[in-house]
Amino acid sequence: MKYYVMKYYTSTTEFNCGIDLHSRQMYVCLVNRSGKILVHTNIRNNDFGFFLRLVAPYRHDLTVCAECMFGWYWLADACAQADIHFVLAHALYLKAIHGGKNKNDRIDSEKLAQLLRANLIPPSYVYPAAQRPLRALLRQRIHFVRERTELITRVQSHQLAHNRIPNASANRQRWQEQSLAQEPNAPYQLALQNQFALIGHFDTQIALLDAQLQQLTNAHAHRDYILLQTVTGIGRHLGLTLLYEIGDIGRFPTVKDFLSYCRLVKGTVASAGKIKGLRGHKLGNPYLRWAFGEAAIIAKRDPVFMGPFYQRLLTRMNGNKFKANAVLAIKLARSVYYMLKSKTVFDPQRLAAAIARN
Repeated sequence: MKYYVMKYYTSTTEFNCGIDLHSRQMYVCLVNRSGKILVHTNIRNNDFGFFLRLVAPYRHDLTVCAECMFGWYWLADACAQADIHFVLAHALYLKAIHGGKNKNDRIDSEKLAQLLRANLIPPSYVYPAAQRPLRALLRQRIHFVRERTELITRVQSHQLAHNRIPNASANRQRWQEQSLAQEPNAPYQLALQNQFALIGHFDTQIALLDAQLQQLTNAHAHRDYILLQTVTGIGRHLGLTLLYEIGDIGRFPTVKDFLSYCRLVKGTVASAGKIKGLRGHKLGNPYLRWAFGEAAIIAKRDPVFMGPFYQRLLTRMNGNKFKANAVLAIKLARSVYYMLKSKTVFDPQRLAAAIARN
């Protein structure tokens, strides 16, 4: 049985500061190594300059911790510019640690500081500031594609509701003209025109994003991007998702850590030596889980290597396609981990042999 142990950040500084961060204020608690509170106050308007003046006597040996919620980017970057150690606490893991009857900003900031001092902060990855814009651009593209897909599905549902065969795979302009020509009702025609206008707008914006992402990727991470595309089932767009969601592969000490981050394995709940259930399906990166799931679905269409071995997996799992897809996704993720570590291309024969052995 595989299991994954929660990791904690080890603070080495004399002073530790917990910040309960909000959009317009941050509650600050600073303690020394023995746990004595030295600063405990609320800072309005997130005035980081005032914060620096407040912690000036302790700044030479200080670690700052905040929860991984919306709005932490600026604080991490400001601490980096001020040469202050910053730790991002994993919100879901942290929730299981610092429960209590009462909860407010003052209590939360003190708990963060004391947990940091006691080396009980489960850390989350601080994605490098220089690479965040590219990742944001990629996630915007994914959002636009999903919105466009929803609009296309709405048009298709309308056609099916009126016993018309949808032909979305045809040329977009031809499909629009045929759909409008088949619709005699004026309000329905207006609704279709609006939907096709939005679909066309998304087509334009997605094409622009694709061109920009390709250009920036070729300039900054061309080698890893090409390596990822050698994997069966991973093309240009899934390669971009994996590239920017993984970031630095060196941040994962083992392949188990990587699989856990990709949401490809779940944790267990055990008591008295008995497994009571599974948990942790929301811990990790949802984009990577989606990308490897898509890659597995595409890879099993390969008639040479992956297809036959997927069928063997399917037989072994009594026809359960969900489990077979999950196992194939895990195998692909393991391959990607070792490929990026060693900077080698994908070897489908080696992966197929590993599947056959198992």
